[in-house]
Amino acid sequence: MTRMNGLVSGLALMALSGVALGGPITFVEQTGAVGLSHTHATTGFGPDMEFMASGGAVGDFDRDGDQDLFVIGGSGGVDLLYWNDGNGNFTEGGAAAGVNRAHRGVGASVGDYDNDGDLDIYVTSSGTVASSAGNQNVLYRNNGNGTFTNVTAAAGVAMNNTFTGDAFSSAWGDYDLDGDLDLAVAGWLGGNQLFRNNGDGTFTNVTLSAIQSDLSTVRGFAPKFVDMDGDRYPEILWVADFFTSRYLVNNGDGTFTDQTVSSGTGLDSNGMGNTFGDLDNDGMIDWYVTSRINTDGSSGSGNMYYRATGVDHVYDEVSVATGCNYGYWGWGSTAIDFDQDGWLDIIATNGFTGTFEMDPTVLFINDGTGNFTESALASGISDRGQGRGLLNVDLENDGDQDVLIFNNRQSMVCLRNDSAGGSSITLEFDTNGVDDLAPDGIGVHVELTAGGMTQVRYLSAGSNYLAQSELTVHFGMGAETEGDLLITYPNGMTETLVGVAPGRYKITAKECAADFSVTGSLNFLDVSEYLSLFSQQHPQADMTNDGSFNFLDISAFLAAYGSGCN
Repeated sequence: MTRMNGLVSGLALMALSGVALGGPITFVEQTGAVGLSHTHATTGFGPDMEFMASGGAVGDFDRDGDQDLFVIGGSGGVDLLYWNDGNGNFTEGGAAAGVNRAHRGVGASVGDYDNDGDLDIYVTSSGTVASSAGNQNVLYRNNGNGTFTNVTAAAGVAMNNTFTGDAFSSAWGDYDLDGDLDLAVAGWLGGNQLFRNNGDGTFTNVTLSAIQSDLSTVRGFAPKFVDMDGDRYPEILWVADFFTSRYLVNNGDGTFTDQTVSSGTGLDSNGMGNTFGDLDNDGMIDWYVTSRINTDGSSGSGNMYYRATGVDHVYDEVSVATGCNYGYWGWGSTAIDFDQDGWLDIIATNGFTGTFEMDPTVLFINDGTGNFTESALASGISDRGQGRGLLNVDLENDGDQDVLIFNNRQSMVCLRNDSAGGSSITLEFDTNGVDDLAPDGIGVHVELTAGGMTQVRYLSAGSNYLAQSELTVHFGMGAETEGDLLITYPNGMTETLVGVAPGRYKITAKECAADFSVTGSLNFLDVSEYLSLFSQQHPQADMTNDGSFNFLDISAFLAAYGSGCN
């Protein structure tokens, strides 16, 4: 497998041991208790496009250090925006924010499309309240003051299917590595689109010129930008229904080649949810797709686990062998280390009509070897609603990841993670000071080495299925008290942080070592910012990379300051 900037390719040889186990996974339902009173509602009740809907997205929309929540209301309601008070409690303020739209809402994703430092919201829609209609998607620009402005027409991203409302999940990613976020939108009726960001607040539809295969026959549900081969250019993993999922390899020249067949993917009979991660800790990113399977196994592929083989863009499908295949009628899913033991777990929500009416959300716990045991009920998860979107988020900034489930025509569900034991490192990124980096660290590749084991994470933005998780990188550390981080940015910059203690950190990308205010020049603001980080024992203030904070770090900072910035 290709590695970035000379990184060792032998991570697959790391021993499958090291980080101590966390405690049992425990979730507690907290929806009403934290102020989330939302119920998805529609004007009709048939098997229409809205029947497959209900999602939302989390993001720190006011940049106050906690995760807020945007929720799709449905044609029988309005979209909502819940503000987090910093303790995981919410107050709804969609009307004041200007996002309380009534429409046939489907899903949402967030990304700073205009590089102004604020997270914007893209909302997919299948029509007006009155009827199914095309061109109803909305891009809300964050004004930075708690309000949003509809800029869809000016940006040029309303289109999905001109005549029929056909838009499901959307995803953000910098596929051409020019420093701004491009947009992919899935359409179940073939209205799949790729929009290139022009860098001036507008987008160009490049679907036909950039993707060297026909997407009009793809029954799209959920695209995702993920660098699968370590060359920094993200592939597009395009999950779709009826055996039409696509594995699109980024050629590095603005185009993509369809390598679905040769990669060994696309085996999901009804691909719906889209998540990824190094599920077996061999240093390579795997792909997990939710699908459906009948209770007797007579029809449907079940969920698919495409495990990387070590050969670029070649995977083995191992869901049955590893115990994570059977997931009823799967929709939203995410892979996250819920018990913080250093191994990614998988959660997926379910629901459909008939025999699938009361199927439970499933939780596949990683046993520390890359195999899984379904343990939802034993972990306190009893949700049997019509699940569609699902996301992970640390609602109260306590270090572990909670879960939100968006049910179709039913109340949403908030599951607080109360698992005992295990610590973690969570990283959020500020990359706006470097011109050729996409905002919020999207596209960053991070490795954590702790307790003799190396974990790999990649930061992607977009819906797993109609719902987007928080924009952070999360590592479980078990009982380890420190770990070493290697951060590789999409432009090739690297940063090593040694002896990092468990906690949540904002990492600022900077091209000049002493430019802590990220202005491109050095002055008293850099000194002030450095001293502030030093007093907090922030990893980036360890200028000597020895895991300690002392006068040697201050001396190293002063030397870097004296050298200036080129």
